[in-house]
Order: sequence, then structure tokens, then C-alpha cells
Amino acid sequence: MRPYAGNPYHAISLDEAIKLHAPLVKKIAYQIASRLSANVEVDDLIQEGMTGLLDALQRYQPQPNLSFEVYAKTRIRGAIYDSCRANDILPRHQRDQITALEKSTRSLEQKLGRAPEDTEIADAAGLTLDEYFNVVAGAVNLTPIDDLPDELIPPDKQNDPMQLASMKQLAQGLEVLLKKLPEKEQLVMALHYQEELSFRDVATVLNLTPGRVSQLHTQAMIRIRAGIKKDA
Repeated sequence: MRPYAGNPYHAISLDEAIKLHAPLVKKIAYQIASRLSANVEVDDLIQEGMTGLLDALQRYQPQPNLSFEVYAKTRIRGAIYDSCRANDILPRHQRDQITALEKSTRSLEQKLGRAPEDTEIADAAGLTLDEYFNVVAGAVNLTPIDDLPDELIPPDKQNDPMQLASMKQLAQGLEVLLKKLPEKEQLVMALHYQEELSFRDVATVLNLTPGRVSQLHTQAMIRIRAGIKKDA
């Protein structure tokens, strides 16, 4: 069995490296599955994630401030999200509805100088509050990077100064956007992405229902995407 390029674990084989990191793939797949519709098979997400892991193992080059695990997580999530988009898990009409909410959110933030309330977003989009929440509920797989330009997605080689600068600028922008979120949405994002808790676990911590956590996550995604597009 051949050792793989950029091996951070000395001379273990590619097969051994895949087995070593398989639990990471499963963990990420289950996290993503927790905010997708029930008809999405988690085994399919794991399979796509394994493709991302293999890509990471073959491409990773050791460098300061970029561990293999951090690099692999990006590749694994990217492969799963690519599959979700390719299979059109979020139908076109729902994407159009989300785009309309993003535009309303962006306009209100500029006008009010703060994060708008749900009722304000719904009113600006010409929706009742129930209709607004129905749109939000139908977009549980929304991700903040769906519509980012390719140059802002983590590149295959992380040693290009221009690409590194773009990623640093994006990270700083996301940090600012996260701080502008309402408190509950900040907590959901921190617990889900930083502490890596599932929506069910986040719900337990915050004493909310998993459905409410999903709703808060989607609302946060709408605000973040609106902010990204404003600065793009």
C-alpha cells in the first residue's frame, strides 16, 4: 500500500488514511443531513463526503496554520454541498423566494442600520408572517457559500497569495456579519459550526425544538448571504 502525498501521519497508506478519517466524514454528513429534508439519504452524503476526503488526501500540502483536518473538512463539506446543488435539493422556485428575502433583508439593513425583524422582512417581501416562515422552513439546506464566486472558495493549493488574501477577507467579512446577527441566531451558528453540535443537540442546549433551531439557522443564512452579496 502506497503512502499518500502530503501525508501528515508519516508513511501510512492511502487506504489506512481513508479509514482513519472516515469518522470525520460521517460526522459532517450527519450534521448536514440534520438540516436537509427527510428524503435525503445520509449514506449518499457520506459517499460524496468520502470523495471529498480522497481529494483532500491527494491534494493536501503541509503548511503553517493549515492542519490537514481543517483542509479536509472544507473539501468534505464542499463535495457534499456540490452534490446537493447538482441534485437540486432546493428547487428553483424556492431559490427565487430565498433570493427575494435576501434582497429585502439587504435593503432593510441599509435603511434601518440594524438587523431587521422577521415581521419587517416579511412585510418588505410582500408576504404574511406565515408565508415568510413557510419559505424559511422550505430552505433548511441553505448554505452561506451557495452563490459565492469561485475565487472565494478554498482553492486546491493554499499557497497562492491572492487566493489567501481573498479567503482572509471573506473570513473577516463573515466574522463581522455573524456579530450582527440577533442573539439566538448567533448562538445557533456558534453551537452548530464551532462546537459542531447537531440541530437536535443545539435544541437541547437552548431549550428549543429542533424545528425552531432549523428556522433560526435558515434565517441566519439569509442574513449572511444578503451581507455577502452586498459586499461582493
